Amino acid sequence: MRLPREQASALRDGAMASASLLFGMIPWGVVVGVAMVSAGLSEPQAVAMSLLVFAGSAQIAVLPLLIIKAPLWVMYATVFVVNLRYVVYSAVLAPHFRALSRPWRVLLSYITVDGVFALFAGRFQPEDGEPYKHWFFLGGSLLMWAGWQVSSWIGIFAGAMIPAEWSLEFASTLGLIALLIPLLHDRAVTWGAIAAGCVALLAAGLPLNLGLLAAIATFVVTGRNFFERGAVSPASKKLPSE
Repeated sequence: MRLPREQASALRDGAMASASLLFGMIPWGVVVGVAMVSAGLSEPQAVAMSLLVFAGSAQIAVLPLLIIKAPLWVMYATVFVVNLRYVVYSAVLAPHFRALSRPWRVLLSYITVDGVFALFAGRFQPEDGEPYKHWFFLGGSLLMWAGWQVSSWIGIFAGAMIPAEWSLEFASTLGLIALLIPLLHDRAVTWGAIAAGCVALLAAGLPLNLGLLAAIATFVVTGRNFFERGAVSPASKKLPSE
């Protein structure tokens, strides 16, 4: 089945706009693949987790808890808090995609990733009247999905052959920082990120990965306080539907 020209063009534009994100995501996927096997998952289990979860930060957050046999509720709570950002993503994307059918919305929700969301939110507005922007989002997200699966499978099946001197975890961290910087668009977000980073460093030694939860809570509280004090610009206070 061949797509109409406009849809194919939007799909291709989304993939091309997102291609640069692969440089940061691929090392991260390899690291997560290695980590899944190191945590005791079999290769089929690790592949299934990569396909079903498709959330690197949630996967890497829960694996240490799996190793120490933490209570199941702690794992659920960790994944829930780590993925809370998708509530914000959904609020921003809803005005763009509310007219789509349920299968479309289910598909886009499954393949939503941070980098493509940031690109999309910076490029489109709910009222811009672009009829094929969901194809743009799909093109970028599918590219990231495919890149994530391939890179994580490399980590799963060939991770033992990758020299430790390559420090892939550091490369993936740089990639995540590159995604973070463009999102620091006002004082509330910036100071929230700084406060969360400080807490993450200070609480890194806490058991059950509680330092991560503390850092996320700090970001929310700090950012909210700055927002309520009027530290953000009027433009950034507009709701997605405005």
